[in-house]
Amino acid sequence: PMETATSTDVKFKYATMLNGRQFVGNVKIVDDKDAEEYPNFIMFSEPNTPDIIPTTNYIQLQDLQGGEIVGIESIMGGIVVFMTNGIFRLNVPSSNPTNWSLVESHPNIGCLHDKVICKVPNGIFVGTRDDIIFLDSGFSATPITQKIKKTYQAKSSSSPNTLRLSFDTKYNRLRLLYSNTTDGDTIVTKFYLYDIERGVWTQETHSGVSYDEVFNKDTNENVFVVSDSASTIRDAESVGSYVDAGSTAIQTTMQTGEERIAPFDTKARVRRVNTSVVAATTGADLNLKMNGSTAHESLNVLNGQQSTRPYTLNAGSTAQITVSDNNNQNVEIEKVEVEYE
Repeated sequence: PMETATSTDVKFKYATMLNGRQFVGNVKIVDDKDAEEYPNFIMFSEPNTPDIIPTTNYIQLQDLQGGEIVGIESIMGGIVVFMTNGIFRLNVPSSNPTNWSLVESHPNIGCLHDKVICKVPNGIFVGTRDDIIFLDSGFSATPITQKIKKTYQAKSSSSPNTLRLSFDTKYNRLRLLYSNTTDGDTIVTKFYLYDIERGVWTQETHSGVSYDEVFNKDTNENVFVVSDSASTIRDAESVGSYVDAGSTAIQTTMQTGEERIAPFDTKARVRRVNTSVVAATTGADLNLKMNGSTAHESLNVLNGQQSTRPYTLNAGSTAQITVSDNNNQNVEIEKVEVEYE
């Protein structure tokens, strides 16, 4: 059956399974004399033989903006192909894949790299230059990074290869590994966590250690890979304490966006900040910022239900609330409510 093929030695960077066939992207075809690379090719195997990919089974993606394939995933009976300058949807009939149809669904949305493609039960999250977007089963693209857009774009522009996306199955949230740099004399790894159900971003900081990768074990626990000569694998949390398995503290920050409380040319006054926080021991710190200023007012050390009145930085057109913990304790933030007039 392979007599029309000059070679079945096909190497590839990305792959996914669909209808008993393996579909691969960004390929290299090797024969006895030469090797040819096709970064914009999708190829597919014979039925139920994923290791046999004849060179006749190819699909060429013509992206007018150029670029190469950086990822491939299956979704709802089709294939999603991520390129550096566009996202394609490939519809493949199970009976005859040669009758495929290809549509560039999102021509102006390019994927950064394969490490920011994260498949979840009802769709796919993907990191682009401007946003992290969610592709649902209907192939609609919804941005989710409005609240951290400036922060995300700064990193996607300066050092996109450090970004990583993973799905935290246990808590149904998306984990963005944002940075692993030295802050003063301390090595700090910063994560942003996106609660998929509530659409809320929070922040998690690991001080004293640098992580390169994150993934899930079969028990749905997060595992981090430490940036050391041995690429040490370390559990995210050890049982009973808010530290990772290397006894490195996990510091948590919840920060809202700059929420508008008045028109641009007027100011509103924050009267109270009501909170409900459960902290194991010493409580958590709450800060209020107005109009995007770096200055802030430290309102209280939170534990339980409290209503706090700010006295100094309490007037402006936008308000931002930060709740943070640096005491290596478990903290649960139940509610934050701002009263203003």
